[in-house]
Amino acid sequence: MTKRRGLIALLLTTVLLAGSVIPLQAGELEDAIKEQRDLQKKGEQARNQLNNLTYSADKLQNQIKNLATQITVASNSLNEKQIAYNQAVEAVNQSEQELKQREEDLAKRQEVLRNRVKEIYQIGQVSYLEILFEAENLSDFITRLEYFNRLVDNDQKILADISLEKARIEEETKVLQAHRDEAAKLKAEAEQAKKELDAKKKEHQAALDSNKKAQNDIFEQIAQMEADSNAIAEKIRKLTSNSGVVHGTISTYPLPGYYEISSAYGWRIHPITKQKSLHTGVDLPAPTGTKVLAAGNGEVIMAGWYGAYGNAVIVDHGGGYTTLYGHNSKLAAKVGDMVQAGDLISYVGSTGWSTGPHLHFEVRINGETTDPMQFFR
Repeated sequence: MTKRRGLIALLLTTVLLAGSVIPLQAGELEDAIKEQRDLQKKGEQARNQLNNLTYSADKLQNQIKNLATQITVASNSLNEKQIAYNQAVEAVNQSEQELKQREEDLAKRQEVLRNRVKEIYQIGQVSYLEILFEAENLSDFITRLEYFNRLVDNDQKILADISLEKARIEEETKVLQAHRDEAAKLKAEAEQAKKELDAKKKEHQAALDSNKKAQNDIFEQIAQMEADSNAIAEKIRKLTSNSGVVHGTISTYPLPGYYEISSAYGWRIHPITKQKSLHTGVDLPAPTGTKVLAAGNGEVIMAGWYGAYGNAVIVDHGGGYTTLYGHNSKLAAKVGDMVQAGDLISYVGSTGWSTGPHLHFEVRINGETTDPMQFFR
């Protein structure tokens, strides 16, 4: 956007000076000049609007870029929390299954023990004498009794172990469930954070779209101003075509030693409106303060601030030929001066809508633009 803002300087070039303004007649000519000035004011208003809109667009684009980065981070965080939550749920499920298995084991062992105790109890009811009488001898009796006692003791130990294991698993399950619940909470927070960021990005994008639409509306206004300016230029051309100034040839290069052309004459895609438009002159970069010379003999018909051109000079060479020198830092000629080719008329600058120190040089024939460089080949 910064480059785009820099190119705004070129925005109303064709709008402001589509024709030479030559105050040779009163009445209609003055009206035409006034119309040009009105267009300049409208152009400056459009420039201010564009500056504000592009500044806002820059901010919105940066905000959207930052939000996109935040959304990426939030998405990654949400994915991590989703994975952690899934793992916590799986761990709880496994622990609950293990706890259920321990409960089943305990129930089975308890049933076995109940049956065994019941048998021993029933034997005890008959009395140990029956065991003695059934035993083949005392040793057999003692063996039987010891077997029953050890069996019960072993079952009780197994029950105690299972109970301890069950208690341990229950505690672990509670811890895992707490972790699962915490993971669910963090996942919900991450989902909400991403949802809010998505909503903000959507709002900012809608604002940016509205901004772009407003810029396009201004571009349409500029296109209409350009059409109006072309009509005024045609009127001025007719009013000034009978200039009495003696025709002098255009043969002196206005900026000796500086032959680089940063923007040539001709049709191009306008950097602001994105429409095909004519660059009405050539831009010649040079340091601020560089001397600007008259391209031929003639009369200075305009010297002063001229809209997008900033400090500008227009020289009428007669026979319908005029030259324009724009964006000067200061002027060395005034309206009514008769100049010779090579005379100093101004100094290079960057006034008006300019991206840097340079001379905007135009040549018009009967108000129509032509390539200035053809006169120096």
